[in-house]
This record gives sequence, structure tokens and C-alpha cells, in this order.
Amino acid sequence: MTENITVQEMGEDSDLWIVTGTTDAHSAEEAVRQWCEKTMEQTIEAFLDADDLVEFTITFRKDWYWLPGGDPENPLDEAALVYPKFDLMLPDMAAVIGPFSGFLVKA
Repeated sequence: MTENITVQEMGEDSDLWIVTGTTDAHSAEEAVRQWCEKTMEQTIEAFLDADDLVEFTITFRKDWYWLPGGDPENPLDEAALVYPKFDLMLPDMAAVIGPFSGFLVKA
């Protein structure tokens, strides 16, 4: 079975990513490492000035949703990643994109 893994950077600090297309935490971590080398042209350790191997905190959920941003041309610009446990009162469920599963990976 071929996985179609995607990595999307979250926020502006370059230390948080959402990884979809796999249910394996090791694959998610490796995808983030490869994304950093391709996108930032350096290892995550070099980017973060880490002396040792960067360890990731990885959270898997099956009920992620995107709450689109205010730009109808690009709804994922400024979108919020949410899930029902903490976001029970979503303002407009019709606008929500999801559910989908994925890993939240934090350096």
C-alpha cells in the first residue's frame, strides 16, 4: 500500500506541523524531517540550533476539522485546526472542512 503523506506547517514558528496520509507515528516524524530538509534546506536540528537529535511530540486524532479563514479564495489561509472535544461550539458547522485524521507533530 502506498501512502500519500502530506506535511503542512502550522503557525509561524516552524516547530508545529500537521501530517496526513499515514497512521504511523514514525512515518509522520520522518515526513516532517524530510519536509524540513526540502523546504528549509537544512535539518530540523540545524534549523532549531539543537545540539542533540530533536525529539517530537506527536498526537494522532481522527476528528480534526479545518475552520476556514476569512478569504474565500484561499479558505485555508488563516484557518484554524480544531477538534470537537475543545471546540464544541463551532460558529458555522457548514463552513467546517472535515473530519479528517492526522498527526500534530511538535518539535
